[in-house]
Amino acid sequence: MRVPIEWLKKLVSFRASAEQLAEMLTMSGLETVVLEDDVLEIDILPNRADCWSVLGIAREVAAITKSKVKSPKAKVRESSKNIGKVLKVEVRDRDLCPRYMARVIEEVKIAESPAWLKKRLELAGVRPINNVVDVTNYLLLELGQPMHAFDAGLIDNNRIIVRRAGPKEKVVTLDGNEHELESDMLVIADTERTIAVAGVMGAANSEVKPETSTIILESAFFDPVAVYKTSKALKTRSESSIRFEHGVDWPTVELALDRAAVMIADLAKGNVLRGKIDLKQKERSPRIIELNQDRVNQLLGITLSFSEMATILKRLGFKVTGRRVEIPLFRAADIEREVDLIEEIARIYGYNNIPATMPSTAFPGKDVDRLEVFREKIRQIMFGYGFNEAQTFSLHGPKDFECCGLPLEKSIAISNPMNVAESRLRTMVLPGLLKAVCHNLNRQIESVFLFELGRIFLPKEGQTLPLEKTKLAVIATGSPFLSAIDKGEVDYSYLKGIVEKLLAAFGLSGYKFIESNHHLLQPGKGAEIADLALIGELHPDVRRNYDLDIPVVFLELDLDKLFELSQTEKQYQPLPKYPSVSRDVAMYVPKGLENQFIIASIKKVGGELVENVYLFDKFKDSLAYRIIFRKPERTLTDEEVNAKHQEITQYLETKVNVRIRR
Repeated sequence: MRVPIEWLKKLVSFRASAEQLAEMLTMSGLETVVLEDDVLEIDILPNRADCWSVLGIAREVAAITKSKVKSPKAKVRESSKNIGKVLKVEVRDRDLCPRYMARVIEEVKIAESPAWLKKRLELAGVRPINNVVDVTNYLLLELGQPMHAFDAGLIDNNRIIVRRAGPKEKVVTLDGNEHELESDMLVIADTERTIAVAGVMGAANSEVKPETSTIILESAFFDPVAVYKTSKALKTRSESSIRFEHGVDWPTVELALDRAAVMIADLAKGNVLRGKIDLKQKERSPRIIELNQDRVNQLLGITLSFSEMATILKRLGFKVTGRRVEIPLFRAADIEREVDLIEEIARIYGYNNIPATMPSTAFPGKDVDRLEVFREKIRQIMFGYGFNEAQTFSLHGPKDFECCGLPLEKSIAISNPMNVAESRLRTMVLPGLLKAVCHNLNRQIESVFLFELGRIFLPKEGQTLPLEKTKLAVIATGSPFLSAIDKGEVDYSYLKGIVEKLLAAFGLSGYKFIESNHHLLQPGKGAEIADLALIGELHPDVRRNYDLDIPVVFLELDLDKLFELSQTEKQYQPLPKYPSVSRDVAMYVPKGLENQFIIASIKKVGGELVENVYLFDKFKDSLAYRIIFRKPERTLTDEEVNAKHQEITQYLETKVNVRIRR
């Protein structure tokens, strides 16, 4: 909406420049820019029906600048002739037209409007027409109340009827367009035909012309929803319909009518007949809302006294008595609850005056979500190892199960699938990640490192809903190194090391990697951790199903189980003061002997002197281990280390049945 500064100053006094005023209005919630000739262009919010007028903007300016609004008034000089002798009004649909008012002005002389009136209309973007129509447009802009002037000489039987349109009734509006009306549309009619579409636009058959001498002036309150539907159905949006759609001010219906009568009598030299027609359902009373000072300060994070709050509300036109706030009818459309009053206080107080503080997210008696912290820690660990998080679909198709050799009958079918490829709930995350790997490799990404925290769904006997488990699925192919020279590829040992570090981060120990014959694993290059994880290199047969000709390693780990086993309390120990001593031992191992058993045997014999043991080399049946010796309170001697190392090798040869390589 366009508001000339000169017009605004007639209703409220302020010293701010146009640019300063635009900034203040914007900060209070009405986005405003300055156009040429000191005209404000204001973007009116949908809930601010009161701001569709110069008077409404004047109220906002008064509240911001701590000024007072000069409320327009009207004192009508009436002739001795009574309106009842020349006009009868009947409202047949009071629900769609709760209030309808009219005045009659005789002996008018249609002419051009004075220069000041035409200039204000032009600056506001409205084309001047004549001194009668211009007055109705002027007051529409100033007060936000649409009105319409009919040529009384064109009204049959001097009677106006407010009714719904008849079947297939047609009307030609002032813009020259013909419309076929619907039965739920409200119209203004005489005894013969429609003379206006209520709230939208007048008809051409009753418009004010140069020869008009008597006019009927209409001012009404039409149902906002009905006007909106009519305007949309007819594809006709006018300045009047915009304001009626948002809701007009009940008392202003009468004020605008009287102001228009005074101005037309002055500018068109007419005589206003005595009395006015006012047909209304019932008088409307203001809403009362209780305002709680503590709640205002709590929500806004400020400290205001109630008198300061009351002052702000009074500047906006509210009446405050004790804790009770009376909502003026021009704000009835958007002020419904206490929180709406709090919003008014906040925007006039100034959002920039509210101190910026971090919100308190702690609640008494509420613990931090340990499961979410656990999952986030998993993510951070995987990010640290160079993996990217993926999210794949939880719906698979028969082909996904077939390519991975997973039993289709052990999955759950959904009742309304979008397509066959998404018809069953997944029992492993792996198929989705394999498709993600193929997608990346086909786009010249040589190394793909992905992980997903996702759910799988398993049938639950006797239950309609499936058993849901959360899994950490990891897949990798290519080189883990960023170097263009070193092109080493990921393998089982690389992924096993990551799993060991991951489990150690949650305090798990004593688990065993057991060689597995799972159909997804390449023989000799995969293992299981009982009830926890499956890890290894993907079987070549499965790779061929996805046209993968390079090694792929994967992991599926039960996160629910890991969460149960994880240690929430950490134990710290000081860094060792004395150096360690290492010795290597290489051996030929008989088939079936587990790596974990060898490590346990070395620790058993080494006792407190052995700090750590790990496998560092493997070739066929030959394994090489590094043993770390350390004593926390002193430095070990070579004699002590050699003696203990000799004891360990003898035990391995005699009790574990390995052959030491010398």
